[in-house]
Order: sequence, then C-alpha cells, then structure tokens
Amino acid sequence: MKVLPIVLRVLALTLILFTCFVLAGGVIPRQGTSPSPGQAGVAGALFAVCLLNTLVLTYIILRSRWAGWRLITAVFFVFYGVMTFMSQIESVVFITRLPSGLLPRLFLMGALIAAPFSVLAVLVLRRRKADPLDTEPNTRLVMPASEWAWRLVVIAVAYLILYFTFGYFIAWRNPVVREYYGGIDEGAFFAHMGAVLRNTPWLVVCNA
Repeated sequence: MKVLPIVLRVLALTLILFTCFVLAGGVIPRQGTSPSPGQAGVAGALFAVCLLNTLVLTYIILRSRWAGWRLITAVFFVFYGVMTFMSQIESVVFITRLPSGLLPRLFLMGALIAAPFSVLAVLVLRRRKADPLDTEPNTRLVMPASEWAWRLVVIAVAYLILYFTFGYFIAWRNPVVREYYGGIDEGAFFAHMGAVLRNTPWLVVCNA
C-alpha cells in the first residue's frame, strides 16, 4: 500500500474519531452553559489524542491477518478496553463522590466512540476482506511456553514502569487530578510509590 493513501486515510479516520468523541460526549451532563476560555486548547489536545490513537490502531489493522467482523471485534475489544475500561475502572475503585449516574455514562460514552470507529476504521483501511494472497501460516506467535512467560513478564514490568512513572510526573502532579481522586502529593516519586505500596499494594498487582 502506498504512503499517500495511508496518510489520507489516517487523517480521515482522525477526523472521524474526533467527531465520535464530540458526539458521544453528549451523553455526559454538562456543568454550566458558559463556554470555557481554554476550549480551543482542549479541542487541539483532543485532536492530537485522536491522531495518536488512529496511528496505533491503523498499524494494528494493517498488520493484522484478520479481516471483516473478526477484525472489527478485535479492534473494538482493544480500543474500548484500553481507552475506557482500563481508565474508568480506577474511577470505580478510587472515586466515591462522582455525580449519580455519571460512571455508567462514561462507560457508555466509550462504547459509543469505540463501536462506530472500529467499523469505519476497518472499512476505510480496506480490510473488509482478507488478502487472498496471504496464505502462509502465521508462525509469529508460535513459541515455547518459557519464551511466552519471559516475554509477558517483560511486558508487565514495562507497563508498570510506564504506568506509575507517567502517572506521577504527568497526571499526579496536577492538582486537578489529585482533587478528582481525593489524594495528596507526597513530594517525590519514591515517596509516592512508598505510599502506594503501603496503602494500595493490590494496585501494583492488578496493573501487572
């Protein structure tokens, strides 16, 4: 597949995903009616997030040997699981002061984004049918159990490092995030990790 058509399709899918976010956001009750002065910046950040998500999912779709509804289902499972389930499950555990009915609406919003985008992404990237020339057996995931084990351990450790490092330096240092979760800043990363291990040791295990 040539580069230019892929770039154009990625841009089209980014706009589609941005539109899905905007439309699905209607299920969340609005607080107040006056426009926010930083609305343009929020839209720009959302567009950047949509572009990054589209790039990752485009790579997955184009590399996949699946096609049609099988691929659509897999893309939805990955996208919804990472974007909504993994993030909002923390809200279920840590936040007890959310407005009534907001949490189910957040899960619904994620589904309303992931479902249409998964279908359109597979169609736009022309993966409705499998490549008839791709008849070679897939041996990329054929490996001994020991190799599976160490690879999964490396992935789990890498995820924990990224989760807690980025979570602290990018999210937790923001007072709005701390207020949302009802937490405090211990002042340093290792002090923060010490508090996590003391107060919620299961969080490390669950994220692994």
